[in-house]
Amino acid sequence: MTVSDYVGFRQPGENEMKAVLDNAESQEEVCDLLHAAPFQNILPRVHVKEGERLDAKMKRLEAKYTALHLVPLIERLGTPQQIAIAREGDLLTKERLCCGLSMFEVILTRVRGYLDDPIWRGPLPSNGVMHVDECVEFHRLWSAMQFVYCIPVGAHEFTVEQCFGDGLNWAGCMIIMLLGQQRRYDILDFSYHLLKVQKHDGKDEIIKSVTLKKMVDRIRKFQIVNDEIFAILNKYLKSGDGENMPVEHVRCFQPPIHQSLASN
Repeated sequence: MTVSDYVGFRQPGENEMKAVLDNAESQEEVCDLLHAAPFQNILPRVHVKEGERLDAKMKRLEAKYTALHLVPLIERLGTPQQIAIAREGDLLTKERLCCGLSMFEVILTRVRGYLDDPIWRGPLPSNGVMHVDECVEFHRLWSAMQFVYCIPVGAHEFTVEQCFGDGLNWAGCMIIMLLGQQRRYDILDFSYHLLKVQKHDGKDEIIKSVTLKKMVDRIRKFQIVNDEIFAILNKYLKSGDGENMPVEHVRCFQPPIHQSLASN
C-alpha cells in the first residue's frame, strides 16, 4: 500500500471521529437548551401540595416568565427579518431537542450499505462454520496491516499513529464491526496471538532486528484503542437497531474426532 492509500483509508475513520465529537457536542447543547428554556416558554413542572391547583400555579409561573419569552417580544418590537430569524431559531431548537439527531448513526448506516458486497466477506466457509486459514475476510487483511503497524520503528522514523493519527484504527474497526467480524478478529488476529504468547512465556528477544518487548507494548496499545472504538461503535449500533435486531441463531457442532477413531 502506498502513502496515498493510507491517507484515503484514514479519511473514513476521521469522519467517524468527527461524528463522535458531534455527539459529544450535543450533550453540551442539552445544557444550553436547559439554560435557554425560560426564553422559549419551556417551564418546569411545579410541585403541587395537597389542596392546591396545578393550573393556577402554572399560570402564575407563566406570568412570571412572560417578559423573558423571546419570540413574542421580537414579534412585538423587531423588524420582519428579526422576527423570521427568531421563529426559525426557536423551531430548530425545539425540533433538535425532540428528535435527538445523531450524525454518527446516519454515517454508520450509510457505510453499512456500502459494505453489502461479497468481496468483504468471501465465499461460504468449506467447514460450514468459519474461515480459519483462508484470508478472504476483511478482518484478516486488517490483521496483516496492524501487524506491520506494531513493528517498532527506528530512531529517526515516524510511527503510523504519528503520521495518520487514530483515523486508521477507526476506519478498520468500523468496517470490521459493520461486517460482523469483531469476534473472529479478536480470536484470530496475528498481533493479539503474539501478545498472548509473549505474556505466557515472558521472552524478550531481538528477532530480525525487532525487539519483541517493544513490539508487544505497541500491540497492547493498539488493542486498548481498538477495544475503546469497538465499545463506542457497539453502543451506537445497538441503540440504532432497537427492537429490529435479528434473533441470534446458535448452532451446536460435534467435537472433532481423531482419524483412528473415525475409521472404527
